[in-house]
Amino acid sequence: MTAPKHSPAPWSYEYSPYTIGSEHHPLGAGAEIPAFEIFDADCNKVFDTNEDTPCELQEANARMAAAAPRLLASLVACANLLADYDESGGPEGDAYREALAAITETTGGQHDP
Repeated sequence: MTAPKHSPAPWSYEYSPYTIGSEHHPLGAGAEIPAFEIFDADCNKVFDTNEDTPCELQEANARMAAAAPRLLASLVACANLLADYDESGGPEGDAYREALAAITETTGGQHDP
């Protein structure tokens, strides 16, 4: 099984709040609305968080997103190590099948068996 294609890793995130420019906004001009941006290894923005959620949750989601390529690569490596257990009814087989299901969900099924 090979690692699927996505924006180049490693990914990172940074705090990038919106600054309110309008005096008519309930928070007032100059107030910050928390937001985070996730970037690939080439410094291209992959996506950003939802500024309508609490800052702590946004940062937790940004950390998870930034770790996603590494997590996926690790899961592929673990699945490769567990491939001999594909027919096993024990915990190794369960772990292998769960890893494959997660990889398939993450990649849309685009990986080598």
